[in-house]
Amino acid sequence: MSQYKESRTVRALCYLVPVLLMAYILSIGPVIVSVEDSKGNLPARYHGPLRSFYAPIVWVIDRNHYCRKVYAEYHQLCSPHY
Repeated sequence: MSQYKESRTVRALCYLVPVLLMAYILSIGPVIVSVEDSKGNLPARYHGPLRSFYAPIVWVIDRNHYCRKVYAEYHQLCSPHY
């Protein structure tokens, strides 16, 4: 019985970790859009906290041209300012 529970836990983690990772990655669009002002600018008080929280994503976006393009399109999709 304990082996069944262990297997079930491992299987649940195998699904949960990728789902949470995707939720973290995809959350950048709605979060950025929700704190933008009416002109689409990000207020200065949010730069530090958001930059820290999304540092891994920003790092990838800054270093990869393809990811930068995908992020720009995703931001446009999420943002009502475009």
